[in-house]
Amino acid sequence: MSRGRRSQRHERPFHVIASSSHWEDVSTVIVTYNSAAVIATCLQSVKASKQVIVVDNASTDETCDIIRKILPAAQIIQNKRNRGFGSAVNQGMAIVETDFGFYFSPDAILTDTAMQALTEAAEQYPKTAVFGPYLQNHEGMQELYVMGPDDIRHSSLDTVPGGHFSTWFVMGGFFLCRMTVWRDIGGFDERIFLYNEDVDLCLRFTRGGHHLAVIPNAVVIHAGGQSSKVTWRVKWRKDWHQTWSHLYMMAKYGNPVDAKVKARETLRQQGWKALLYLLLLRFDRVRGNAAKAAAAASYLRGRGAH
Repeated sequence: MSRGRRSQRHERPFHVIASSSHWEDVSTVIVTYNSAAVIATCLQSVKASKQVIVVDNASTDETCDIIRKILPAAQIIQNKRNRGFGSAVNQGMAIVETDFGFYFSPDAILTDTAMQALTEAAEQYPKTAVFGPYLQNHEGMQELYVMGPDDIRHSSLDTVPGGHFSTWFVMGGFFLCRMTVWRDIGGFDERIFLYNEDVDLCLRFTRGGHHLAVIPNAVVIHAGGQSSKVTWRVKWRKDWHQTWSHLYMMAKYGNPVDAKVKARETLRQQGWKALLYLLLLRFDRVRGNAAKAAAAASYLRGRGAH
């Protein structure tokens, strides 16, 4: 990977009009959950796709109505319950009819030349299975993450990449994938409801002998966390699933005994913290610790994510 400057700010102009010629063999899959506030601009940036498939995880807002109004040709799968992120992506990918599937988060905008950059990279690197774009937030700050070949956690990349680079990790919210490889790998592990499913998928890609790459001139503007309204319940769910999925990954790729030891430690530490903050009337701090303790307890009882 080429070394760049250390600052994360990387200014790039962007628009949301994409040429259809680079979408002829690409189907876009989007998973929504109460995404009415962001789905319109997302759809505008990917509407040139050969197929647009939206899997809605039981939204209670106007998400599906907005999709039908803006993009009547979109195929919508409306789940009666929230099946989780990975399971919903698998539903959408299962009906992709093109050679490439492009998963795209509803709280993002694909810039005008991004798909061209991704498909040209796919042609340039025929042995590479997955291509990730370059993420920025609305302030122009870089959002890229990396991990080592045997890691089960990713970390942020501070260096601005100077060109295409091979990687062991591509974010699950934004990637172009060869469908032959996707079907061979089997998609996301549906036992993971939320969080770390992309780490697991990348590990299975690379351990299966497939290459991953990030294409920095394929720019995505990511709103981050705006795909659904942030409520107390959503915050609980986030802490619960981050804790449970990490324990699951420890057992799957390491030692199940170590995962149970970690779960007992988490239950004890986070449980005591939750009790302490409750006594101090710090209710804002009770939720996170209680959610983590509850996830550890569920893991120890053998309960899956839901």
